[in-house]
Amino acid sequence: MKNLFLLAVLALAGMTDAVAQKLGHLDAQQILLTLPERAEAQTSIEAAAAEYESEVARMQAELETKFADYQAKAATWPDAIRQQKERELQQLDAGLQEFGMTIQNDLAQMEQNLLAPMIERVREAIDAVGKEHGYTYIFDTSTGVTLYNGGEDVTDLVKTKLGM
Repeated sequence: MKNLFLLAVLALAGMTDAVAQKLGHLDAQQILLTLPERAEAQTSIEAAAAEYESEVARMQAELETKFADYQAKAATWPDAIRQQKERELQQLDAGLQEFGMTIQNDLAQMEQNLLAPMIERVREAIDAVGKEHGYTYIFDTSTGVTLYNGGEDVTDLVKTKLGM
């Protein structure tokens, strides 16, 4: 009986600690999208993409011109010339496809490099708000998994900490 009473007291003490926890939530993705430097990063990415697009258009035009020449003259060329022209066209096409993959990788890396400092800045602001306001947990609702429907929305506190 004495052990049962002690167990009940310990369980109640544990529940009191759980009830005393302060919980908050925010949408970190929305905060990242509204950061002032996000627009500047997006402009940089779009400028690089436009440059790449211009080069792809030039390469595509070169391929189309050579293909049109091939189609017009292929019937009159000897086999050796025709085969050489076909190899050239295949190499140009392969180069264009490879360049497209390189562009995608470069733009993704650029975005990652530009976003990393912003993500870190938001994380630091969330940590600071949590400490300053005594939150035990702050959940990110932008992950698509709602871990908790209650608590306080701390988005405005984090935005204030970020100077927004």
